[in-house]
Amino acid sequence: MEAAEKYDFSTVRWFSIAAVVYLVVGTLVGFYIAAELAWPVLNLDLPYTTFGRLRPLHTNAVIFAFGGSTLMATAFYSVQRTCGTRLWSPSMAWFTFWGWNLIIVSAVITLPLGLTQGKEYAELEWPIDLAIAVVWLSFFINFVMTLVHKKTSHIYVSNWFFLGMLVMITYLHVVNSLAIPVSLFKSYSLF
Repeated sequence: MEAAEKYDFSTVRWFSIAAVVYLVVGTLVGFYIAAELAWPVLNLDLPYTTFGRLRPLHTNAVIFAFGGSTLMATAFYSVQRTCGTRLWSPSMAWFTFWGWNLIIVSAVITLPLGLTQGKEYAELEWPIDLAIAVVWLSFFINFVMTLVHKKTSHIYVSNWFFLGMLVMITYLHVVNSLAIPVSLFKSYSLF
């Protein structure tokens, strides 16, 4: 059976394309804010283009948009190939793809507006944090259920590493993003 028929790589392809786009965008934002340090006039006296507002956008674009999309693409690719089966739920994979990209768009809108918790690498406000938790859970469930329905006799080491990463990132996100909401777009971190 040909790989195209045996596996579902449609979301893998789109996560990969998104990752490349986010890498380019994140790098360009990083280049721009580096130029602002050398030539402060580049901030155009607009609050949305200052270094303090664009740096979180740059770090989130590189870490979460590029890194997260790359991670999801490789995990969905690897689990199918090493388990000899299609993804457990292609529709859940698409939910993960569109949900993740909606989260990235939300970050692109809120971070330059200054709507943040002010906590490095956990800047996003609580409604977006909840969305991340829901989308991450769908990614986690789809990965684990694909493992459960594997056609191989064992689980490859790479999948154990992906599973460990899924557990740890879940823990890190939940604990690091614990906050007390005080309004729709404002919360205070517990830590």
